[in-house]
Amino acid sequence: MIIVVIVIGIMTAMIIPRLSGNRDREFNLLVDQVADIVLMFAHRSSTSNQPSGMRYDTELHRFELLAKFKEDEDYYWDLDPLAPPIRFPEWLEVNAVEIYIDGELSDTSQWPITVTPGEMRPLIEVALGWESRYAIISLASHSIGPNIWLDGNGIDPLVPIDLDAQGRGREEW
Repeated sequence: MIIVVIVIGIMTAMIIPRLSGNRDREFNLLVDQVADIVLMFAHRSSTSNQPSGMRYDTELHRFELLAKFKEDEDYYWDLDPLAPPIRFPEWLEVNAVEIYIDGELSDTSQWPITVTPGEMRPLIEVALGWESRYAIISLASHSIGPNIWLDGNGIDPLVPIDLDAQGRGREEW
Protein backbone atom coordinates (compact mmCIF):
# COMPACT_ATOMS: atom_id res chain seq x y z
CA MET A 1 0.00 0.00 0.00
CA ILE A 2 2.80 2.40 0.86
CA ILE A 3 4.51 1.74 -2.48
CA VAL A 4 1.26 2.47 -4.37
CA VAL A 5 0.84 5.80 -2.52
CA ILE A 6 4.46 6.74 -3.26
CA VAL A 7 4.08 5.89 -6.96
CA ILE A 8 0.85 7.92 -7.18
CA GLY A 9 2.59 10.85 -5.45
CA ILE A 10 5.51 10.74 -7.87
CA MET A 11 3.18 10.57 -10.89
CA THR A 12 1.16 13.52 -9.55
CA ALA A 13 4.35 15.52 -9.04
CA MET A 14 5.32 14.87 -12.66
CA ILE A 15 1.90 15.61 -14.20
CA ILE A 16 0.91 18.84 -12.41
CA PRO A 17 3.84 20.95 -13.71
CA ARG A 18 3.13 19.72 -17.24
CA LEU A 19 -0.51 20.79 -17.00
CA SER A 20 0.40 24.27 -15.81
CA GLY A 21 3.16 24.44 -18.43
CA ASN A 22 0.61 23.68 -21.14
CA ARG A 23 -1.53 26.55 -19.96
CA ASP A 24 1.48 28.87 -19.98
CA ARG A 25 2.24 27.87 -23.56
CA GLU A 26 -1.42 28.21 -24.50
CA PHE A 27 -1.51 31.71 -22.96
CA ASN A 28 1.62 32.69 -24.95
CA LEU A 29 0.01 31.35 -28.13
CA LEU A 30 -3.18 33.27 -27.38
CA VAL A 31 -1.20 36.50 -26.99
CA ASP A 32 0.48 35.89 -30.35
CA GLN A 33 -2.86 35.14 -32.04
CA VAL A 34 -4.50 38.30 -30.67
CA ALA A 35 -1.45 40.29 -31.79
CA ASP A 36 -1.88 38.81 -35.28
CA ILE A 37 -5.51 39.97 -35.41
CA VAL A 38 -4.45 43.44 -34.23
CA LEU A 39 -1.73 43.47 -36.92
CA MET A 40 -4.27 42.53 -39.61
CA PHE A 41 -6.59 45.26 -38.32
CA ALA A 42 -3.75 47.80 -38.58
CA HIS A 43 -2.91 46.62 -42.08
CA ARG A 44 -6.54 46.76 -43.24
CA SER A 45 -7.14 50.16 -41.68
CA SER A 46 -4.13 51.65 -43.45
CA THR A 47 -4.26 49.94 -46.86
CA SER A 48 -7.85 48.91 -47.55
CA ASN A 49 -10.49 51.06 -49.14
CA GLN A 50 -13.21 49.51 -46.96
CA PRO A 51 -13.84 50.02 -43.24
CA SER A 52 -12.49 47.38 -40.89
CA GLY A 53 -13.37 46.49 -37.33
CA MET A 54 -12.25 44.42 -34.40
CA ARG A 55 -14.05 43.14 -31.30
CA TYR A 56 -13.99 40.75 -28.39
CA ASP A 57 -17.29 38.87 -28.29
CA THR A 58 -17.98 38.11 -24.62
CA GLU A 59 -20.83 35.71 -25.37
CA LEU A 60 -18.85 33.51 -27.75
CA HIS A 61 -15.57 34.15 -25.88
CA ARG A 62 -13.62 34.99 -29.04
CA PHE A 63 -11.62 37.81 -30.63
CA GLU A 64 -12.66 38.75 -34.17
CA LEU A 65 -11.59 40.83 -37.16
CA LEU A 66 -14.59 42.32 -38.96
CA ALA A 67 -15.23 43.62 -42.43
CA LYS A 68 -18.08 45.76 -43.70
CA PHE A 69 -20.19 44.15 -46.42
CA LYS A 70 -22.97 45.42 -48.64
CA GLU A 71 -26.07 43.42 -49.48
CA ASP A 72 -28.61 45.13 -51.71
CA GLU A 73 -28.49 48.67 -50.30
CA ASP A 74 -27.74 47.70 -46.69
CA TYR A 75 -24.32 47.60 -45.04
CA TYR A 76 -23.48 45.21 -42.20
CA TRP A 77 -20.48 44.04 -40.18
CA ASP A 78 -19.48 40.38 -40.38
CA LEU A 79 -16.41 38.22 -39.78
CA ASP A 80 -13.54 38.85 -42.15
CA PRO A 81 -13.37 35.71 -44.31
CA LEU A 82 -9.55 35.79 -44.41
CA ALA A 83 -9.08 35.98 -40.64
CA PRO A 84 -10.74 33.24 -38.61
CA PRO A 85 -11.78 34.33 -35.10
CA ILE A 86 -9.67 33.33 -32.14
CA ARG A 87 -11.59 31.22 -29.65
CA PHE A 88 -10.30 31.72 -26.13
CA PRO A 89 -9.68 28.66 -23.96
CA GLU A 90 -12.38 27.66 -21.48
CA TRP A 91 -10.05 28.06 -18.51
CA LEU A 92 -9.56 31.78 -19.29
CA GLU A 93 -12.27 33.87 -17.67
CA VAL A 94 -14.39 36.24 -19.79
CA ASN A 95 -13.28 39.27 -17.74
CA ALA A 96 -9.61 38.38 -18.35
CA VAL A 97 -9.76 40.48 -21.53
CA GLU A 98 -9.90 44.28 -21.44
CA ILE A 99 -9.80 46.57 -24.46
CA TYR A 100 -8.86 50.22 -24.13
CA ILE A 101 -9.45 52.85 -26.80
CA ASP A 102 -7.43 56.01 -26.24
CA GLY A 103 -6.96 54.95 -22.61
CA GLU A 104 -10.64 54.32 -21.83
CA LEU A 105 -12.04 50.85 -21.14
CA SER A 106 -14.38 49.85 -23.95
CA ASP A 107 -17.01 47.11 -24.36
CA THR A 108 -16.48 45.97 -27.93
CA SER A 109 -19.12 43.25 -27.78
CA GLN A 110 -21.76 46.00 -28.06
CA TRP A 111 -19.94 48.12 -30.64
CA PRO A 112 -16.71 47.04 -32.35
CA ILE A 113 -13.62 49.17 -32.81
CA THR A 114 -14.02 50.51 -36.33
CA VAL A 115 -11.84 52.56 -38.64
CA THR A 116 -12.83 54.19 -41.89
CA PRO A 117 -10.08 54.47 -44.51
CA GLY A 118 -8.40 57.88 -44.44
CA GLU A 119 -9.33 58.56 -40.80
CA MET A 120 -6.93 58.59 -37.86
CA ARG A 121 -6.95 55.35 -35.87
CA PRO A 122 -7.20 55.57 -32.07
CA LEU A 123 -4.68 54.09 -29.65
CA ILE A 124 -5.85 50.52 -29.05
CA GLU A 125 -4.66 48.38 -26.16
CA VAL A 126 -5.74 44.79 -25.51
CA ALA A 127 -4.92 43.52 -22.02
CA LEU A 128 -4.98 39.79 -21.28
CA GLY A 129 -4.57 38.39 -17.79
CA TRP A 130 -4.44 34.93 -16.29
CA GLU A 131 -3.29 34.11 -12.76
CA SER A 132 0.12 35.82 -12.49
CA ARG A 133 0.52 36.24 -16.26
CA TYR A 134 -0.28 39.54 -17.97
CA ALA A 135 0.05 40.78 -21.54
CA ILE A 136 -0.63 44.11 -23.21
CA ILE A 137 -0.93 44.33 -26.97
CA SER A 138 -0.71 47.99 -27.95
CA LEU A 139 -1.42 49.50 -31.36
CA ALA A 140 -0.48 53.16 -31.52
CA SER A 141 -2.45 55.40 -33.88
CA HIS A 142 0.62 55.99 -36.08
CA SER A 143 1.95 52.42 -35.91
CA ILE A 144 1.82 49.76 -38.61
CA GLY A 145 2.00 46.91 -36.10
CA PRO A 146 1.38 46.16 -32.43
CA ASN A 147 3.84 46.18 -29.53
CA ILE A 148 3.59 43.26 -27.13
CA TRP A 149 4.36 43.45 -23.43
CA LEU A 150 4.35 39.98 -21.89
CA ASP A 151 4.80 39.70 -18.13
CA GLY A 152 6.45 43.14 -17.99
CA ASN A 153 8.90 42.49 -20.83
CA GLY A 154 8.65 44.26 -24.16
CA ILE A 155 9.86 47.12 -26.28
CA ASP A 156 8.53 50.65 -25.91
CA PRO A 157 6.63 51.80 -28.98
CA LEU A 158 8.24 54.34 -31.23
CA VAL A 159 6.87 57.82 -30.68
CA PRO A 160 6.68 60.30 -33.54
CA ILE A 161 8.73 63.43 -33.01
CA ASP A 162 8.68 66.83 -34.65
CA LEU A 163 12.26 67.49 -35.76
CA ASP A 164 11.51 71.13 -36.56
CA ALA A 165 10.18 71.73 -33.05
CA GLN A 166 13.37 70.22 -31.61
CA GLY A 167 15.54 72.39 -33.83
CA ARG A 168 16.79 69.38 -35.79
CA GLY A 169 14.89 70.03 -39.03
CA ARG A 170 18.03 70.57 -41.11
CA GLU A 171 20.09 67.67 -39.76
CA GLU A 172 21.28 65.07 -42.20
CA TRP A 173 19.92 61.62 -41.64
